[in-house]
Order: sequence, then C-alpha cells, then structure tokens
Amino acid sequence: MKTKSFLTTTVLLLAVALSACGPKAADVPTPTPVDVNAVAQQAIATFSMGLTMTAFAQPTATATLAPPPTNTAFATLTILGGSTAVSAPTSSCNNSAYVSDVTVPDGTVMAPGQTFSKTWLVLNTGTCTWTAAFKAGFGYGGPMGGQAVTIGKEVKPGEKVEVTVNMVAPAAAGDASGVWRLMDDKGGFFGTNLSVVIKVVGTAVKSPTPTATP
Repeated sequence: MKTKSFLTTTVLLLAVALSACGPKAADVPTPTPVDVNAVAQQAIATFSMGLTMTAFAQPTATATLAPPPTNTAFATLTILGGSTAVSAPTSSCNNSAYVSDVTVPDGTVMAPGQTFSKTWLVLNTGTCTWTAAFKAGFGYGGPMGGQAVTIGKEVKPGEKVEVTVNMVAPAAAGDASGVWRLMDDKGGFFGTNLSVVIKVVGTAVKSPTPTATP
C-alpha cells in the first residue's frame, strides 16, 4: 500500500511540474498578419538594387573610331564597254578638266589606216600656270601612232588650251580607243583623262605592187 501511494504522489507532482513549465495561453503572442504586397515590393526593390550594382561593377567598353579618310580627287573616264578607268590622285597645283572634243568626237567612223588629228579643249583648274613645255602624253589603250606633244603656250589658272595629237586609225576593222593625259615639265601626269574613240569600218587599201618596166 505504501508503494502504491508513493507512485501516485510522484505522478501528481510530475503533472504539476509540467503544467508549471508549459506556456500559458495568455503568454503566447498573437501572430501579426503579413502584408503580401509589401513583401513583394521589397523583393523587387532588392532585386533592382542588385542589378544596378552589378551594372556599375561591369567594365565599360570604349570604342575608338578611326578618323575618316581624307577625300582625294580622282579623275575618271568611261571608255568602250562601259568600263571606268581611274587615274592617279590629282594635285591642287597642276590640275585640268576636259571641256570638249574640238575634232573627232568619240564614235567617229574611220577607214582602216586613215590619218586624223584629235584635238581636245582643256581647262586649267589648278592653282599653277602651265608652261609651254607641258605635254599631252599617252596613258593607256591604243596609241594609234600618236606621239607626246607639247602644248606650246603658257596657260594660267582658269584659262583654256587646245591640245592636238596626230594619229592613224588601225588597219583592222572594229572599235579602237586610247587615253591621253597632260604632263608637267618633269613628266608627271595630272588632271583629267582625254579619250579618243573611233570605229574602223571597211578593209585596208593595199598599195599597188610596183611592176618592172621592160
């Protein structure tokens, strides 16, 4: 009986002790309601701040642009077949511009072996005066027997001069063309291209064969 009474008393004491240690209902704090919108806005602000800091942390690439090329004047010429020939850069001192064909305009029909004189009217568009020793020299294409010739007179800036080259049409029928240019007194080409374009039609006339006199 004493043992049973001791066990009962022990159980009661443990129950009282546990009741004293456990939280009371009045002591438990009431949970505060969570504002979902405020939490979402705070998260967005934090994320945006992280992106901004990351962007500032990245090195900024600086592109270095090359300076634009300096424009250089080029003289051009469209010749047979529609091709365009480009000459060397011109200088501001010696320069020229084609004005017109005085004789033998491009496309003139010639007989095989026919002699002719091609004359161009040229304007001095540079800043220097041409001396009488300046020449018209062959550039490329077909020279057609032409030789370099001096202009024979002084030409000041803004003045014009006629330049003539004597030539011979080719013996074969077909189109023939050549390009000539002005040259300074040191042999340097300058200025615009001067073209000659002819159409050779027919057959070459053969010279009679001399016969022996009896």
